[in-house]
This record gives sequence, structure tokens and C-alpha cells, in this order.
Amino acid sequence: MLHEWEPHLEELRKRIISVLIVFCVATLVAFVFSSRIAAFLTAPLAVFKVKLYTFAPAEKFMAYMRLSVWTGAVCTAPFFCAQTGLFLWPGLRGKEFHCAGGVLFGAPLLFLFGAALCYRFLAPLVFGFFLSFGAGDGVEGLWSFEEYLTLLFDLMLAAGLLLQMPLALLALLTTDVVSPESVARYRPHIILLIFFLAAVLTPPDVVSQVMMGVPLYLLFEGALALGRIIRTRRLRGR
Repeated sequence: MLHEWEPHLEELRKRIISVLIVFCVATLVAFVFSSRIAAFLTAPLAVFKVKLYTFAPAEKFMAYMRLSVWTGAVCTAPFFCAQTGLFLWPGLRGKEFHCAGGVLFGAPLLFLFGAALCYRFLAPLVFGFFLSFGAGDGVEGLWSFEEYLTLLFDLMLAAGLLLQMPLALLALLTTDVVSPESVARYRPHIILLIFFLAAVLTPPDVVSQVMMGVPLYLLFEGALALGRIIRTRRLRGR
């Protein structure tokens, strides 16, 4: 029985090694250009004229190392999805093939879109809120470079992962795990959940919550509409 799995395990091993090699190369290249990447990521602070500081001898180096690893992981994600798809390809049939292909192709794009949306619109609002909080109390904040990058990447990661929810819904719809009618029946609850998550992941101001919640809601409606179209065409083809 084990001999039957040996070719698959060997192929899996080779693909994992190839992903790790790409990740290491991407991380190394990112470290070479880490100063330029850091300048790009600190751009949202330009309008606030905030200076970032380091409070330990190795803090900047460690921050650049972490920045390089994060950048390497993001750059490797599309290659990882491609290798996953190529590994699963022989075992997929019919709607499973189309569903897996859509997920593996759409997941990196939606993640990058969510991260870019956060960087361009949400992050400046978040930093503006923290800068204005407690204004006039005589306490001046010194922002750590490493802590700033950590907060920014946490926000971008949260936005990127949130935008995977419509893709997961579309996958459930196309594989008939749930029906469009049952999802539409719970639309008010889903809208409440969307804006609850938006409120949890953003500062307590209406603007940033709306900027996080509205795109997610529109993607939810788009996934639901696309799921209905796919199901209608499938029923007509029977």
C-alpha cells in the first residue's frame, strides 16, 4: 500500500523543495532591496510628518530581516498556489477542477488586492487615528520602526485574509455544499458579521470601518451572483 503512494510523496517532496528554494531566493533579494521596501512601506506616514525610531542596536537589522521574510512569503505565494494546483491537477474532475483552479488563481489576487487597499486607504486612517488620540494631553509618542512595520503588516494581512471570504463562499456554492438560496436567506446575518469584523479590525471610527466593510460586502454580493450564474448554467446543461 505504501508503494502506491511513493510516487506522489516523491512529487510532493520535489514541489515543497522548489517552493522553499523560491522563498529563500525571494527573501534574499528582498533583503538586498530592504531599504527601498521600507521606504515604500513608511510612505503612508509622510502626510503626518512622523519620524520612526529604533530603541535597540539590532532593532533595525531584525526589522529588515522580518520585512524580507514577509516580502519573500508574499512573492512566493503565487508560485506556491501554482505548485499546489499542479500537484492536485491529476486527481481533480469536473467541477472540482474548475473550483480548485479558481481558488488557487483567485486567492493570491484577492489577498494582494486587500493588502493594497489597506496600504492605500485603511492604513493612513489607522495611523491618523492613533496620532490624534489623546491630542493635547502633553504626551508625545515616539514610534518604533519595528512596531510600525508589525502593525502595518498585521493590518495588510487581516485585509488580505478577509477578502478570501467571498472566494471561499464561491467555492462552497460551485461545489453545491451550500445553495445560493440558503446563503441569501442569511444575508442580514452575513452583513452583520462583515461589519462586525470590520469594526474589530479597524480603529473605532466610522470611516475606516466603512472602508473595510463595504468592499467586503460588494465582493460577497458578487460571489453570490456568480454562484447563481454558475448553478443556472449547470442546471441547463443537464
